[in-house]
Amino acid sequence: MQAADYIRNFVAENDDKYSIYEGYSGRGMFGEKCLGVTINEGNSCMEFMIDMTSYLAKMSASDDSDFDLGFAEGMCSDALGKDSIVYFPAIQG
Repeated sequence: MQAADYIRNFVAENDDKYSIYEGYSGRGMFGEKCLGVTINEGNSCMEFMIDMTSYLAKMSASDDSDFDLGFAEGMCSDALGKDSIVYFPAIQG
């Protein structure tokens, strides 16, 4: 399974807090698009990262695979009004 699939599955299991934002173009991306996760008002980027990291560790262990967290390198966040977004420029979308 690819990193984007893990992220989408995590978000689907936590859809009361997060939603997928396909094709987000963040600061300095010059029109390139990537996978993003919208964090609903009242939740934090830090909470998202802690929860997702725990989820990825659990899934990686259960899949008995070596999951590379390199996709998170360069991860950024932006404000979206009352919500915020975490996006992954390394995951093109």
